[in-house]
Amino acid sequence: MKTGMIVGLLLILLVGWIISAQRRLTAMDENIKNAMGQIGVQLFSRYEAEIALLELLQPHGEELWKTARWLQEKRRTVTAETEPADAAEQGALLSEAQRILLEAVERCPAVQENKNCRNYLNALDSYGKMLQTSTLIYNDTVSKFNQSIRPFPMNVAARLLHFQKKAYLEMR
Repeated sequence: MKTGMIVGLLLILLVGWIISAQRRLTAMDENIKNAMGQIGVQLFSRYEAEIALLELLQPHGEELWKTARWLQEKRRTVTAETEPADAAEQGALLSEAQRILLEAVERCPAVQENKNCRNYLNALDSYGKMLQTSTLIYNDTVSKFNQSIRPFPMNVAARLLHFQKKAYLEMR
C-alpha cells in the first residue's frame, strides 16, 4: 500500500514536472516566433522603402526598373513560421538591391539633392539598424532555448514533447 502511494506520488510529480517543462519550452518557442515575426516586419519595411526609392529613381536608369522587377519577383514574406535560412535569403536580396540603389544614387548628383531621396536613404539605414537589432534578439532567444533543452533532465522532456534545437539567423 505504501509502495503504491509512493509510486503514485512520484507519477504525479513527474507529470507535473513534464507539464511545467512543456509550458516553459512553449513560452520560449513563442518568443522565438515573435522575434522572427519582428524580423519579418523589419524586412517588409525595408522592402517598401527600397521599392519607393527605386520608383523615385526610375527615370534615371533602365537598370533600376529591372532591379525593381527582380526584387518584386524574388521577394517572399517573412512570418513567425519562416525558417532562419529563408529570412537570411530575403535579407541578402534586400542588401543586394540596396547596394544597386546606392550605386545609382552616387552616379546621379541631382538625385542626391532630392529631399525624398535623402529621406528614403535615411529610412533604409534606420531599417537596417532595426533589422540588425531584431536579428540579435532572435539569436539571443534561440540561444536561451537551445541552452535550456541541452541539460538533463530537460533534454528528456524536450524529446518527449518534440522540441528540437533551433537554428540561428545569419544575416549579412
